[in-house]
This record gives sequence, C-alpha cells and structure tokens, in this order.
Amino acid sequence: MKSYQKPLILFLAFLGISTVLNSQSVSGFVYSSENAPIPYVNIYAKHTDIGTTTDEQGRYYIRFIEEGDYELVISAIGYETRVIKIVVEDKEVVKNVWLNNSVMQLEQVEVKAKRRDPAYEIINLAIDAKKDNNKQVNSYRCQVYIKAKENISEKEKRRREKEQEQEEIEDIREDDVVDEIEIDPAEIENQELQKQKAERMRLANSMNMAEIKLELNYQYPKNRKEIRTGFEKYGSTYDLFFLSTTEAEFNFYQNLLRVDVLNELPLVSPLNTTSVLTYKFKLEETWFEGDNMIYHIKVTPRKKGNASFEGYIDIIFGSYAIRRVDLAIDKGGLMYYDNFRVKQEYELFEDSIWMVTKQEFYYETKEGRTEFSGQTVVKYDDFELNVGYPKKYFNNELAVTTQEAYERDTGYWESIRPEPLTEEEQEIIFIKDSIEAIFTSEEYLDSIDAAYNKVTLADLGLWGPGFFNRDKKRHIWVNSLVGLTDPFAVGGVRFGPYFMFYKGFENKTGFSFFGNVNYGIRNEDIRGNIYINYLYNPFKLSRVSLSVGRGVDIVQQDMSFIGLIDRSNYVDAKYFHIGHSTELINGLYLNVSASLKEHSSLSDYKFGTLVENWVEDNVPREFDLYNLVTTKIAISYVPFKKYMREPYRKVVLGSKWPTISVSYTKGYPNIFNSKVDFDFLEASVQQKIKISTFGTTTAKIGTGKFLNTNQMFYENYKIFPRGDNWFFSSPMQNQMVDSTIYTTDWFFEAHAVHHFNGALVNNIPLVKKLKLYTLTGFNYTWVAETNYHYLDYYFGIERTFRIQRQRFRVGVYFVYGGSNMSRARPTIQFSLNHYDKREKSWDY
Repeated sequence: MKSYQKPLILFLAFLGISTVLNSQSVSGFVYSSENAPIPYVNIYAKHTDIGTTTDEQGRYYIRFIEEGDYELVISAIGYETRVIKIVVEDKEVVKNVWLNNSVMQLEQVEVKAKRRDPAYEIINLAIDAKKDNNKQVNSYRCQVYIKAKENISEKEKRRREKEQEQEEIEDIREDDVVDEIEIDPAEIENQELQKQKAERMRLANSMNMAEIKLELNYQYPKNRKEIRTGFEKYGSTYDLFFLSTTEAEFNFYQNLLRVDVLNELPLVSPLNTTSVLTYKFKLEETWFEGDNMIYHIKVTPRKKGNASFEGYIDIIFGSYAIRRVDLAIDKGGLMYYDNFRVKQEYELFEDSIWMVTKQEFYYETKEGRTEFSGQTVVKYDDFELNVGYPKKYFNNELAVTTQEAYERDTGYWESIRPEPLTEEEQEIIFIKDSIEAIFTSEEYLDSIDAAYNKVTLADLGLWGPGFFNRDKKRHIWVNSLVGLTDPFAVGGVRFGPYFMFYKGFENKTGFSFFGNVNYGIRNEDIRGNIYINYLYNPFKLSRVSLSVGRGVDIVQQDMSFIGLIDRSNYVDAKYFHIGHSTELINGLYLNVSASLKEHSSLSDYKFGTLVENWVEDNVPREFDLYNLVTTKIAISYVPFKKYMREPYRKVVLGSKWPTISVSYTKGYPNIFNSKVDFDFLEASVQQKIKISTFGTTTAKIGTGKFLNTNQMFYENYKIFPRGDNWFFSSPMQNQMVDSTIYTTDWFFEAHAVHHFNGALVNNIPLVKKLKLYTLTGFNYTWVAETNYHYLDYYFGIERTFRIQRQRFRVGVYFVYGGSNMSRARPTIQFSLNHYDKREKSWDY
C-alpha cells in the first residue's frame, strides 16, 4: 500500500463515523405560539439520561447513541409542556416545536419579549413550592454520624518541616566539627528515637477530631430530640463546629437561617420570598439524574453584606425541591471563623420526598501565624418516615447523651462509620490513642501526682505548691510567694496566704473549701475569710454554701469604673453568710440566703494618693457601727428553656422567652442586735430579640418598692450609681448620671440597646470595608420619692478585632443625657468588649 493511501483511508473512516454519529441526531427550533424563538427550553428523552436546553435563539441539538423510538419532553417556564414521539434512524431528524402559553404559570411569571435569565423563574417556582417541600413528612427518625476535624494549615506544616530540615543541617554541621571524636552508637540511636518521637508528637498535634453517633427524632415543624449513642474525641473539640444537630439548623426553605454560633445577623436564604432583592441568579447548566432534570443555579449577592450566601443551589424540575446546595458566608459577617462554607445534599425517598442525607461544613481561622482549617461531615441514613411519637415525647430536652456513649471501643466505631478513616487520620488517631493509653495508665497518673506533689522553687515562688490524690479525688493548693501580695486591695498592699481544698465524688458532686488571711501594710489590720461550698446535684446546680470573715463590702455591685475608685462605695464588714440555690423545675431557679453582718465606716482608713483626685470629694462615708440581719429569696424563670442532658450535668441551650426575676429582701430588727427593719420587693424582665436582618435588641425593664422602711441605713437603699465621664458602662445602666441616686420608695427603670450588626454600614459602599458595627440605645430611670426622671440616648461605632483566636470589640460612643434636675449634656465614651465563645455571646 502506497504511503498516501493509509492516511486517506483513516480520514475517510473518521468522516464516515462522524457522519453516522451526526445522522443519529434530532435538531430544530422551539417557538412560541407567536412564532418567537424560546431560549432555555428544557428538552429530554424519557427514561434516558439524554437531554439539552435551547440556546438564546431557541435552537436545540440532541445526539442519540442508538436508533429507536423516543418520546421527547419539551418544557419551559410560562409554557405548557409537550411530549412528542420521534423515530431516530440512520439519518438526521429536523423537528421544530411550538409551545402554547401556560395560563396557570403566566399568572405567576410575567413573560417579557426580552427574557431575563431563566434562573429567576426557577427560583420563583421553588419559592412557591417551598411550603410543600418543607413539610413533606410530619415526622421522621434517622441515624446520624458526625465526623468533625481540625487541621493545621499546609503552610504551617511546611514551616515545621523546614524547621526540622534546618535542625538536620545543623546536626550535620556539628558532626563535621566533631567528626574526629568517637561517638557512642547507642547515643546515635537514642537521638534518632527522640527525633521519631518528636515527629510523632508533631503529627499528633496537627489534628483534632471528634466522632459522634446519634439518633435524631423530628416532628414538624420544630420539634426535635437527639439521643447520642457514641461520642469519641481525639484532642480538643473547642473549635470544632456542629458536634450536635442542636447547634445549628440549615433549612434553606426558611426565609431566614438563624445560626447564632456563626453570624450575628440571620442569613437570607436563596429561597427567601424577597431573595431577588438580595441575590442575582444565573442558570449555569442543566443535567439529568435518572428521570429528574436538575437546574444548577449560581447565587451571587447583589452587594457584599453580613447576611448573605454565595455559591450554588440545585433545583429539581417539576417538584422544585432542593437537590443540593454549596454556599459560603461572606467573611464580614462571621463571628469567629474567617471563612465558612456549607454543602448539603438531598436524596429521594418514596418517589416524592426529598430529605437531607449529607452535610459538609468547611471553616477556617487563625491564631498568630498558624492557620487552622476544619471540616465536619454529617451523614443521615436509616430513615423511618411519619413516626407516631407519644404525645409528650418532645419537650425542652433536645438531646440526651448516655454514659455508654463515652465508653465505645474501636470495634464499635469501625462498624458504624459510613466510610473508613484516611490513612493520615488512622495514623494520628493511633498516636493519640497510644498517648491517651499512656496518660491514663496508673503508672503515668501516679508519676504525674508525684511530680505535682513535689515542692519546687518554682512552686514556692510562682505557681504555688499543691498536693493531689487522684484515687481519692482530693486536691490541696496554697498560693506562692508572689501570690502572697495583693497590690490592688482597698487601702493599699495586703500580704497573706490563700488556701484551697477540693474533694470530688463519683457522681460528680464535690466539696470545696477556700480560706485566706491577709495583713494590710498601710493600715496594719488583719482580714480574711472562709468559704465552703457543696455541690450536691450537678444536673440542677444544687448547692449549699457558707462564708464567714472580715473584709470590705461593696455597696453598689453594678457599678461603673468610677465606682471602683469611689471610696464612698466601700464599708468595713464582718459577716456570716449561708445560702442555698437550686433549679426547681426546668428554667425556674431559686436562691435563698441569710446573713449576719457588722458594718462600720472606713473613715479612719488610710488610702493612697494615686487615684484620690479622680473622683470629686473622694472620701469614705462616716457612720456609726451597726449590725444587720437579712434574708433574701430570689426567683428567676425562663419559660421553655432548651437543654441537653449529659450523664451528670445539664447543658443549657437558651430560650426565645424573656427572663423573669423577682426578689424579696427582709431586714430583721433586734436579732443579734440588728438595727435594720425593712422589706424590699424587686422585679425585672429581660429579653434579647433578633429583628430579621436589622440586628439584635436587648431590653430590660425593672421596678421595685420598699414595703417597710422602719429602720434603714444607706447601704440598704436602692442605689443607682453615677456614670463615668469616659468609660461606657453596661448598656443596662445609666451612662450620664452625675451623682449617685438612691431611694426608699417606688422606682422604675428601662434600658434597651440595639446592635445593627452591620445592617446600616453594609449599605455604604466604602465604609462597609472598614468592618464597623453600629449600635444605639437608651436608659431611663424614674424615682417616685423625688419625682426624678433621667434619660440618656447613645449611638456608637464598634470594630471587632482578634488576638489569637479570641475576639474583642472596641467602641466609641456619643452619649447625650440628663434629668429634670440637671442640664442635659453630651459626651464621648469608650469601651472594650469580649466575645465568650463558650457562652456564644458578647459580654454585652
């Protein structure tokens, strides 16, 4: 065969194959009844994975692998669906299709001559269908497996590897210097073992992980209860996200997703009724999964904000249910993490019910130069739909963890994992388990106790010596030489020892004893106290306590910074106090106490001069010594408080209802020469409310009255402390009161603060990049005795920053306030606030 013939034959063969493939195809245009081409029409062959959509000119093309009879389904939003039969043979078929307008859909969708992206109509139909899709079942039960892990970044790993390489280079250099010196082979082996040990520790410290197995029970619309049957952690779980289904709910059928642990503002769902105002949508592509056509839609915020997602949502044609989501939260709105992304998949049950079967969460944060990335995978399976739960099965107890959950062995986890661990995870867990086995062995624990109980110079000088008996759960500690000194005590430096004793029991109850005695150098006086506490029911936080001693009493506890240095706010006190507190029923707390005190003036006390002039007329009050015997009964109630039950404790999850507090204080005359005789009743209601995407409001109203004022002293009055000139106090406190106000009659107070959480600043294009937050609020107080009315109003700008992985918020506030007895005036104040990750809230 000649050389030119072979390429020619191959070319002709290729051309023939292409002709055959092209011949087994159907193409054409889709028109409206007005002969206008329709773009983005969905076309697919029944019972196959073959399908396409028309382009912007209404043109379509479908290639078939096999000849035969097919039914084409042609559908578009705003038009009636058509089904046509075609015969695919060894030739190209041209088929144009006309669609009639759908009267029902035209009532929902306005079809314009110039059509916008079909994603908007698809989203609108999904919004219309979301009520039915959200309530596909009345109840269900399923099994849930959670694996959450946190890794240090690859950058940090490379840095550590580089350090290790540098150490090896330095070792080689040292070997070159001492190569003529004879080296013991055993020493070389020991060094190699130490390096391997260090590397294993580096690897173990590169990951924290937790595995949870639980049963989830759900009843529409919001009832849920989980029963944890397995819990295992490898390292710290402090920064891991979603270790319980009670931690957050990602229901994208809701208009707003309230995920308080992530974002201060509720997040706007792409299926929010008014989502078109928040997002832009674009249909990226369509495909088939079995007989279901999937719309893959890109979701883009119209403007960067604190309450929006960005990513993709997949919608199922016909039911317009969610097939999957892949969405990220804008960094500006995140409370703790730097980046956060959620992926969620739904699967079909019983031909028409789409249930969440998998969730994946990706999150990142930093601590100094070290970056941490976390991933939590949640899998739901073994669904039982429409379960008939007993009437009182669902209550305020949202989760239960059994003791057996903490005692599962390796075989249990291997049997219930949906997929095996990676080799790296297995190696790290093996190392951590080995370390845990060592750390929990009797020999190691005994050695730790022995090391802790050994008194060293560092213990004596800095940390304080301690004595621990692990078997008897007994701990004794005494402060160090440095701790003997208190340089910030009232009246100057005080010097003295501090002692602590603790005894624990098997059921997590415990007995604590604290004692100290100290000597004041400037005033040459001796003070001290003893405090005893017995926790007898950890689940209800039931405890009894007793304290006795001599110290300094603070007259006004809820004081401002200026109150700390105001000497009139302190009195000398000898006291004996006994108390009992417990939770009576869920959310209802009772605190009962009785005390005997001897109050005397600090007018003869010597003070330093450092802050003497910071407060005008900064001298202690003068009064005669007196005794007082009082009792106090305080009740607080939070209706419908949600909680999780652990084997020996209760984890409170909060409530949407306000906290109602009532207290009654009684002063008794003549008992132990008591000089007081009064009755005081006080009540308050405090509530925190999230107002859609406009921020969070915290409000408190309180009132009280002295029912009996036969004999009282200044310390027994209801006192409203003066405000600071420069430091912003708690929002639940008056900011601009220029002098202390007190009363023995009726009073009323109201306080409110609203954090916009970026709702205002996000609408200002350049300012929003500064990541500033705004707040506003007011404080009002009325005192009947003098008809005193006080009101202040403030507006503040705050900025959040982070030190390591702790978040802080610094603020500047414009405050304007006054009373009917003083001239209103403005001022500028400052504050520093801290975010408590464990409590998941700011200090205020």
